[in-house]
Amino acid sequence: MKEAKIYIIGSGAIGKALAVFLQQENKQVLLVRGSVDHIPDTEETITVIGKESTFQQRITTTTFKGLQAINGIVLITVKAFANREIAQKLKEKEGDFSVVLLQNGLHVERPFEGFDNVYRCVLFSTSQVTGDNEVTFKSVTSSPVGSVRGNNNGLQDLVDTINTQHFGFRSETDITPILWTKVIANCAFNSICPLLETDNGIFIRNSEAAKLARTVIEECVALAQEQGINLDKDAIEKNLLLISQRSDGQLISTYMDILQNRRTEIESLNLEISRMANDMGIPETVTHTRLLGELVQLKSTIKIK
Repeated sequence: MKEAKIYIIGSGAIGKALAVFLQQENKQVLLVRGSVDHIPDTEETITVIGKESTFQQRITTTTFKGLQAINGIVLITVKAFANREIAQKLKEKEGDFSVVLLQNGLHVERPFEGFDNVYRCVLFSTSQVTGDNEVTFKSVTSSPVGSVRGNNNGLQDLVDTINTQHFGFRSETDITPILWTKVIANCAFNSICPLLETDNGIFIRNSEAAKLARTVIEECVALAQEQGINLDKDAIEKNLLLISQRSDGQLISTYMDILQNRRTEIESLNLEISRMANDMGIPETVTHTRLLGELVQLKSTIKIK
């Protein structure tokens, strides 16, 4: 059987790193610019700098306008606020494809209602742009992929297709608890660090910052419990502190977005948690989480202006 073609929507750090690792293993891969339609197809050399090795591949980049049809696997690596536009563009294309969202946040899959096969991936890898067509990459462990609708038919075949030696994926029959655990940690990192204008190591260095992160974790875990999702708040806090220690000196993506006058992902993190609590009639459950998110959004708006 011919191996499925892989379309990566989003030519940022994660998209470029993934394209290089897939191409290196002779996968059929195409990098698609998510928001630009007027740029002609190009073939560029992309460099990925890992912990021990450097990788280079010639990658073909196109746009939605350059795609007559889409058949295979679509990996979406753009920021989640672009999903509505991406979903509309995909609906306009003929073909048969599965969609995998490699994004942070809750309910980022909503714009893809009506699509047959939609999966969420919880990334346990990080990548940053360090130059023109050059990115750094670090993988902590393989990233789990699971169906957002609980239908895991074909999941393992999909994971086998996108899995690579250096950027690993694994199938997960119940992605929801893992997704929530990652979101909760992001709600702390992506709000507290930008507001304090500091790096991820703040929770290891400062007990008051760690205390505030613990409050966010407790609020979000309580909300998850109301949804019937049982999580261990102590385990989440322990993991947050471990990440803080290992990424000491590294800036969280939301803070970098603010510094570079870009829209942040806070709407799919703290503010989505807040919207859920409001819809359930228990807004007081996530008071601190909501306020931190609103402050980040305000800070971002002021910076952009």
